[in-house]
Amino acid sequence: MKRASSATVVYLLNFFAPDVIAIAQAWNERVGKLIVLLSVAMEGNRSWKAEDGGLDVRQQRTLTRTRTDHHPSGYSDVNYVHFPVDTLKQLRRARADVVVSAELGMRSMMAAMHCARSGWFGFRKRRCQLIIAVSTSPWIEESRSGWLRRSQRSWLLSRADRVTYHGPECKQWLIELGVPESRLAPFHYAADPTKIYKGNLLNQSADRVRVLTVGQLINRKGVREGLANMIDVARQSSGVLIEWTLIGGGPLLAELQATATPDNLIVDWRGNCDAEQIREAYRDHEVMFFPTRGDEWGLVVDEALHSGLAVIGNERAQAVTTLIRDDENGWQYEIDDADSLGNALNAFAKLNADDRLEMRKQARLSVADRTPEASADQITNLIDELLAERQSDDSNHR
Repeated sequence: MKRASSATVVYLLNFFAPDVIAIAQAWNERVGKLIVLLSVAMEGNRSWKAEDGGLDVRQQRTLTRTRTDHHPSGYSDVNYVHFPVDTLKQLRRARADVVVSAELGMRSMMAAMHCARSGWFGFRKRRCQLIIAVSTSPWIEESRSGWLRRSQRSWLLSRADRVTYHGPECKQWLIELGVPESRLAPFHYAADPTKIYKGNLLNQSADRVRVLTVGQLINRKGVREGLANMIDVARQSSGVLIEWTLIGGGPLLAELQATATPDNLIVDWRGNCDAEQIREAYRDHEVMFFPTRGDEWGLVVDEALHSGLAVIGNERAQAVTTLIRDDENGWQYEIDDADSLGNALNAFAKLNADDRLEMRKQARLSVADRTPEASADQITNLIDELLAERQSDDSNHR
């Protein structure tokens, strides 16, 4: 019987982010052959260098347009929409046993057509199985509503042999779209190991709170609102010294840098940093502040927890609602409520050095099982399951 270890797998996605590279490298060791098809080498709003991780990575011929999503809560977000025009040709050439296609756009539509052809559009069992990997949340989808879009997605999902989700909110959204739970499986995000601080956690001075934020300075990331909240907290807690470091660039940088802050709030704007600089920043801080207004997940939460930081994060990120437990490894807060941030920061500030260190140890323990290897195991086990089902169907028809 054919297993994943001897199968050819094609993975289609927009671009190769560092965390995805880490998962794909572990995945590549578990399958016969892994081919990665990218729509673009890297999207224009990312500061990452395009890399292939030593894998078989092929770039498609792609048409791209930009789209601005206007969320009902008031923020706008610019996204890239890719139309890879040679997907069918690339898949025919690859002769895959299993295709894993990310998201619910044109790329996945073409993958579904290719897999349907392998079964003569329903006249026989598909020779190529289709997994659609979905990463979203109900909150994010509020800016992508519409009967036509929902119908197209429901149709596409019904053509997949399996559909993966990266978090519980994504799973529930898929169920509401009509995907049977029996066809759903987890495929978790995992933090880029090159950015994680893995060294010993050291006691830091309890006379201040060292806070770190990592992310783009754009409307969706909520840094403008986060700064306003942080200023309010500093003014109301004059006895607490807050040192806040922000890593990341973007169009809001100049505006935010010009904002006056109280004396007990020291802000360090570092701009874009490489993996080593990010890792050192995790080492030197105790708390991650993640004020996003909307994230389908929020990988910096994983990075921070792995690095031993307590996380104060807005509930509009699925990583926060899934991973953060109040008073254990951090606090969930509401971005429109400065008191919510103040309660969390003051709770941490009141802890003595040993209790702070204990919370940071708990942060690490809370994500000990979320690794690139574990994610690769999830998708590999799913491929084994599909191949076993196909073998069983073939045997029954002999």
